[in-house]
Amino acid sequence: MRPYSKLNGLLMDTIRSVGRKEFKGIDVTKFVLALFVVAGHTHPFKGVDNLIFMQIWEALLLLVVPYFFMAAGFFLFSKVYKTDEKKYQLDTLKPYLFRIFKLYVYWTIIFLPITLWRYATDDLIFQKDLILFVRGTFFFGENYYSWPLWFLLSMTYSIAFIYLLTLINFKWRGVFMTSIALFIIATIFNYLVKEESENSLLLALGRAVKYLFLTGRLFTGMFYLMVGGLIALNKIRLSKLSIILMVIIAIVFQLYEVEIVSPLLFSFLPITLFYLTINLKLESIKNNAFLRKCSTVLYFTHMIVFFIYSLIFKEIGYFGWDAFLVSVIVPILFTPLIIRNEERFPILKELFG
Repeated sequence: MRPYSKLNGLLMDTIRSVGRKEFKGIDVTKFVLALFVVAGHTHPFKGVDNLIFMQIWEALLLLVVPYFFMAAGFFLFSKVYKTDEKKYQLDTLKPYLFRIFKLYVYWTIIFLPITLWRYATDDLIFQKDLILFVRGTFFFGENYYSWPLWFLLSMTYSIAFIYLLTLINFKWRGVFMTSIALFIIATIFNYLVKEESENSLLLALGRAVKYLFLTGRLFTGMFYLMVGGLIALNKIRLSKLSIILMVIIAIVFQLYEVEIVSPLLFSFLPITLFYLTINLKLESIKNNAFLRKCSTVLYFTHMIVFFIYSLIFKEIGYFGWDAFLVSVIVPILFTPLIIRNEERFPILKELFG
């Protein structure tokens, strides 16, 4: 039997399972942002009526998923684009694509009992529920209470598209420019689905986009993946002055909102956050590998914990501090057990990395 009596043993096992250079800044930031994800879904501040606080809080929540995309791109594309050889790039992308898609399938299946519970308790006919499931699974990236899974679907579509572009001889510059175009389209979609235009054609287009994709978020992943990758490759370098300017511009355009332009420029904030945290030394942090695993476990399991807690102790649709704390504490407590049993049950490595 392998010795797991000490936490250090658990942490070393995590390090071996990840098998990559330590980036403590990324590990710690992802853990903090995973807490933000839980808070965004459980709404611990639901009773706060301070407008300024809530605006700042909602802006902070918008930093989370872009950061996760950039972290993924940072590690993936530092490998993909370390050579210009197309075969090598395709051979690197392909297994990663299948791994992310398989992860999405696994978690969709894990959330299926909650999805079926929802369909069993709604007033819709079977055919309607089936349409909702297909749309949610392939176009929204979420079903009932599986809200975090859209990240995986966006990753799947983004990497598949990058694979196809690479197949037809796109270099990293062409892929990046394409990702910028998709990001602009996503931002336009986000504007259209609000249905605030007085133009009947734009209203109809917005309703169509909302029905098919809910928002434009699925199309944002490729841009942030590429940004993270280009930062890893030193293709994007930011001076202190450029970081300061980017932050100022982004904040100014959030205070004085301009449709489409302000959301586009908001992207400067997660980009600068990622850039500032990748090389943080954080020598005093010794358990970053554990935090790394925790962030993954939190991200994927908190909605299951939240659903069970609400169903048994409260009611579906309940939000509050207690729901937040339970949805954080339970996954953290399960993390050492997951690490301890990864070798015995390989599916745990499939699910949590």
